[in-house]
This record gives sequence, C-alpha cells and structure tokens, in this order.
Amino acid sequence: MAQDKDKAEGRDDAGAQWGICPLAALFGLGGLKDRVLDCLPPEFVEHAAGARREVLLAVKSLIDEALRREEAQLAAYRRRQEERAANRPQKVAVE
Repeated sequence: MAQDKDKAEGRDDAGAQWGICPLAALFGLGGLKDRVLDCLPPEFVEHAAGARREVLLAVKSLIDEALRREEAQLAAYRRRQEERAANRPQKVAVE
C-alpha cells in the first residue's frame, strides 16, 4: 500500500534502493564514476546513460538554435549597415 501511495505521488525510486542521487547518476558522479558504475545493476547504468544522452541532445538542440538565431541577427545587422552606407549622401568637394 505504501508503494502504491509513492507511485500515486509521483515518486521514483530508480536509484533510491542503491542510495544514488539521480542528478549524480545523470551527470556522471565525478571521478568515481567508473568504480560506482561497476557496482550498479546494468539496467540502472543503461537507463542513466540514456537519460544523459537525452539531456545532452536537448542542450545541443538549444545551442544549435541559438547559434542560428545569432547568425541571422548578425546577417541582418550587416545588411542594414550596407543599406545605410548605400543611402548616405556623398560628400562633394567644393573648391
């Protein structure tokens, strides 16, 4: 019954039975990563690796989109500067 209550409240015990912080498992566990991963069940290691991959792909997608926007903004700026330069009146030397 307590287990049903935990599921109903949205708790996830994926790494809790091994005493692992989900964020530490997700992002690497620092220098002890290899030793700790060797002690974990394979399904947990596979799940953590998949979750890390998903996060990294999402971050990569956000960065790619931001770079595209930055390039478009810079191209628009350069276009406006060229238009302003073309529309500037020419100075005529008066003697």
